Amino acid sequence: MNISYAVLSGGKAKRFGSDKTKALYKEKPLYLYCLETGLSVSSDVMHISKDAEKYKPFLENVQYLQDDLEEICPMSGLIKAAQSAKNDDIFVVSADAPLIEKEFVKFLYSNFYDCDGIIPVINGKSYTLMSFYKRKVLLAMIYDYKNKNYKITKSLEKFNIKYINEDIIFSSGFNDTMFININFQEDLNKLEASYE
Repeated sequence: MNISYAVLSGGKAKRFGSDKTKALYKEKPLYLYCLETGLSVSSDVMHISKDAEKYKPFLENVQYLQDDLEEICPMSGLIKAAQSAKNDDIFVVSADAPLIEKEFVKFLYSNFYDCDGIIPVINGKSYTLMSFYKRKVLLAMIYDYKNKNYKITKSLEKFNIKYINEDIIFSSGFNDTMFININFQEDLNKLEASYE
């Protein structure tokens, strides 16, 4: 697959109380799971954050990029991914989704045709940060960002986005645990408990 793969670690951590991307799950920081999945499917893996230095020691074959736009929001990370990616097809994932599977990335990419982006939808929720986009889609967000319109779904309205629902995803052998996002410490505790 000639894809670029971007892990976004740019949140403010208000809900979690500390830097959740470095919180440990099974004795390993959350963000590392996403990066390791990326390295298994792409030769162009990016880790995008507001402070790249705090993620040392760096993994080999990963670009650690500084999100240098002023506002801290996922859109700024997406723009940085588009500016830095080596390929036009870009998979993006939030660093707080440690259960992302390489087979799911491949599955999603196999459905990424005749469209500008493909987004999973589980129980009515669009997972915009576990999706594929054409570079032009993410670059176009610069206009919305400069106008302080930070809502990703609104920015996507001008493009041909394919939404793939849970019926197709689950019938293809995947389950909803992969879509768990760690927003609170309790989320991490529940995840640990369920996989003991």
